[in-house]
Amino acid sequence: MASTPNFDELKALCGSDEIKDCFKFLFGQEETLNDGFIRKVVEWCDGLHEKIAKFADLLEEVRTFNVLDTVVADGMECLVEAQASNGVILQTVLRLLDVLREARDEKRRHVMVMEVYD
Repeated sequence: MASTPNFDELKALCGSDEIKDCFKFLFGQEETLNDGFIRKVVEWCDGLHEKIAKFADLLEEVRTFNVLDTVVADGMECLVEAQASNGVILQTVLRLLDVLREARDEKRRHVMVMEVYD
């Protein structure tokens, strides 16, 4: 008989010797983990939206300063660059969120496939 330490561990964790229960447990755990990732990434998105809004407000205010002042001009340029970077980061995080949501749907489908055997 082949050695199956990973499935032996799954059997112990899910409390069943049936392979269907092992798979269902595994995919259920993956779904739960994925949901945690989604919550965290949504928090990142919310934080980035707030940061972008704050930087937009700062840009509006700095435009009322004397733009001939070197510090103001350099600061404004840095704010514009930072705002552009924040937008790129937000788009990347939003893409990650899309991938995680697609994976969540896949994990749910995997659990449902195993539920057919109940």
